[in-house]
Amino acid sequence: MSSEAYWRSVIRLGFLFAVVFSIVEHVGQYKGINFDGFKADVIDKGLIFRYVRAKVVGGLIYGLIVSFVFQRRKIIESKRK
Repeated sequence: MSSEAYWRSVIRLGFLFAVVFSIVEHVGQYKGINFDGFKADVIDKGLIFRYVRAKVVGGLIYGLIVSFVFQRRKIIESKRK
């Protein structure tokens, strides 16, 4: 887990998860693309930093878990050969 490739994978997967999750959440919450509703609910209420922090932390946790599973699978497969 100390390799640079592992941490690149964590960041890449975390970022992609945060983007996809944010889009799906937005479409589900506002029944489509509605930037005015998002602005009223998040930005105008001063919750943008909380929103971004939650997406970053959630993305990193997701990235850590998925990257660990992929790395573990590679280790197990290499031991079998």
